[in-house]
Parts: sequence; C-alpha cells; structure tokens
Amino acid sequence: MKQFIAIICLTVTIAGCNNASTTTSGTDSTATASETALPFKLDKPYKNWQIGSTENVVAAMGALKAFADKDFKALANGLGDSVALKFDYFHATLSRDSTIAMFTAQRALYNDYVITMYDYESVISADKKDEYVTMWYKQSWKDAKGVADSVSVVNDCKMKNGKMIELDEKVQHYPKKK
Repeated sequence: MKQFIAIICLTVTIAGCNNASTTTSGTDSTATASETALPFKLDKPYKNWQIGSTENVVAAMGALKAFADKDFKALANGLGDSVALKFDYFHATLSRDSTIAMFTAQRALYNDYVITMYDYESVISADKKDEYVTMWYKQSWKDAKGVADSVSVVNDCKMKNGKMIELDEKVQHYPKKK
C-alpha cells in the first residue's frame, strides 16, 4: 500500500511540474515586444513580424544571382522603379536605370565572383505593409590583379509586388591571414 501511495504522489508531482512548465512557456511565446519591458525603446512601433513569402526569397536571390552572372537585364527585371540603396558610407535612392549602371560598373571590378549562401529569411509585418528578405552569404572574388578576397554579407531586401525596392547591405571583412 505504501508503494502505491508513493507512486500516486510521484505521478501527481510530475504532472504538476509538466503543467506549470507548459503554462510558463505558453505565456512567454505569446508575449510581444510591445508587452515586454525592453532594455531600449524602439524608434518605431514593433510590427509583429511573421514569416513572409517564398516568392520574394526567389526574387531577391534571383537579383543577387543576376548580379553574379552579369545578367543585368534579369537584374533590372527584379528591381522596382526606384531602389533605396544603403551601403557603408553610401545612401541613395536611384532609378532602376541608374541602379543598373552603378551595379554594372561595380561588377566589372570582380573576377571569379562566387556567392556561398548560408541562410535566408522572409518576414512580413502583421499589417502586410512591409516585407523583407534577409540573406546571409559569403562573397568571394579576385580583383583585376588576380588577388583573392572575400567578405561576409547580410542583405536586407525590402520587397514590394515581387520587386526589390530597397537594398540594405552590411559586410564584415575577414581578418588577413598572417
């Protein structure tokens, strides 16, 4: 009889622990940034991002591949009428034609250009007004003198109607080998 009571108590204790754990994790996963005390105040209200479309991932990667392949007609087809460009020390909103001219000149500087894609994510705001595709990849090339180099890149591409209307690029240079 004592063993039976011990088993019942153990079962109730385990069930109680599992139930409390489920309640806590359920509460944490439903809390939003606006309900959570954050260490920094957001500049703009949180947009409650959700998973975006695969079609925009294909469009954003297609534009990157077109650049790598020097297919500027395909690249132009993937851009909006104007594109906001944000690079280190360079911010401008250019027409599609000016963007293509700039990318054509830039691509001419690279030989043996290779993209190694690490990951991507597409997100859309809860109000469906903003959608971004983020891509993480390594970009490798040789310059005109044959010197190899590479950088780690994160591109945030704002998409609208399947076209890229903003490209915000961040790069990290790898340490020089000794």
